[in-house]
Amino acid sequence: MRDRNHLLASLGDADWERVAPELQPVKLAADKELETRGRDVDWIYFPQSGIASVIAESSGGSRVETGVIGYEGMTGTGVVLGDSRAAQLIVMQIAGEGHRIAASRLRELLAESTTLRDHLLLFARAFAIQVAHTALANGAGLLEQRLARWLLTLHDRVEGDTLAITHDYIATMLSVRRPGVSVALKVLEEQGLTRVTRGLIAIVDRQGLLEKSGGLYGGTEEEYRRLLNWTPQRG
Repeated sequence: MRDRNHLLASLGDADWERVAPELQPVKLAADKELETRGRDVDWIYFPQSGIASVIAESSGGSRVETGVIGYEGMTGTGVVLGDSRAAQLIVMQIAGEGHRIAASRLRELLAESTTLRDHLLLFARAFAIQVAHTALANGAGLLEQRLARWLLTLHDRVEGDTLAITHDYIATMLSVRRPGVSVALKVLEEQGLTRVTRGLIAIVDRQGLLEKSGGLYGGTEEEYRRLLNWTPQRG
């Protein structure tokens, strides 16, 4: 594989040769902002590891995670769609590494190659579906179901079975109170699905989490398979 990022690795040869010279390796530290709401997007990131959270923010300061991006995709879908300004905050949730390309240069390459544009538009479509399914989970799911889905989504994008995530961070991402997160995590642990230590959550029984998610997990992943030929590394 020429790149550990699936979207880059699945480019056709001609498009890879266009894009590769423009890519810069980059370390993606936890809490690094990749896009800031209301500001122009300067760089597009293609993670190879780690996970970025896409976060909607209200004028009153409320926040909720609308999607996650890992080694399967990219930031900057707005740029691919023709908009230069970030509509949401994108911040690294779990540290990793990857490549970046200047947004201005990517726009030029998209104008030169319809196949490149169409390939990245497929990711934009897949990500929009993820956002829709996240809204469904947030509106229709019980907290334990939402938490199970969220943990599975992260598990798909990391190596190993341990997630470096705090209760406070989960509360912010799911837009719920921290005590509720603590109770839900305790339930999952008591049922043998996870093991929780300070700042770490280990996935113990993935199949059990799938059942616990109550059907909220799976729809997004099927669309990623269909559109991008991307199957989460745990299938």
